[in-house]
Amino acid sequence: MDLWSFLGAAAATGLGGFDPGPALIGAAALGSGIPHRHVLGFGALLISGTAACGIGVTALIGSRLSRVDWHVLLRDGATAAWIELAVGAGLLGYAAHHLVRHRHDARGSTRRPPNVAGLYLTALGFIGIVVFDVPFEIFVTTAGSQPQWLVGTGWILWAAISQLPLALLLVAVLAKRHTAMVRLVTAAQQRLGPLTHRLLGIALGLVGLFLTADALRFLAIGRFLVD
Repeated sequence: MDLWSFLGAAAATGLGGFDPGPALIGAAALGSGIPHRHVLGFGALLISGTAACGIGVTALIGSRLSRVDWHVLLRDGATAAWIELAVGAGLLGYAAHHLVRHRHDARGSTRRPPNVAGLYLTALGFIGIVVFDVPFEIFVTTAGSQPQWLVGTGWILWAAISQLPLALLLVAVLAKRHTAMVRLVTAAQQRLGPLTHRLLGIALGLVGLFLTADALRFLAIGRFLVD
């Protein structure tokens, strides 16, 4: 893979891992009066930590993953069907939990403003769960066959794109032009947050339903919906 194709893959998978959540957390922290330096530290830790995590995982298992024939692994017989069934059932359960939890949250519990320690722990939590993100895993596989300097460049790009709203918030804070952005983010969260949560739950449920149906079809008649 040439340089521009690799960077394009980094941008595409980074976009697939796009997460506005940390930017909303950063904006809420600013609105609650947490000092700017801690919000900058939160963002820098999350973005640099995500890139470092990607570089580390790629160094550990990337080259091995790049040699795996994923089509054979995921479409090869009953074992693959049972794995797919477990994943589909898990997604259905998570989607149901997500929708029910959001309904309870929307009934009016007052959220506590974030504190400084919680802000940094939240950044570490986001770094920890990114390894379970499918676009992250895809790019680990893509980066596994690339030279180390290019791997680092790719992961920095991946982290910046996946956390683009947070990166823009950090730039705005540095430029002391974050007040309007905080208001905009807060208003968008209040207006679009409930709809976004519902759509995410529905999307996860549909994916889980498809995977479950695909696996059950193979177990019943020996053929997947998608070969």
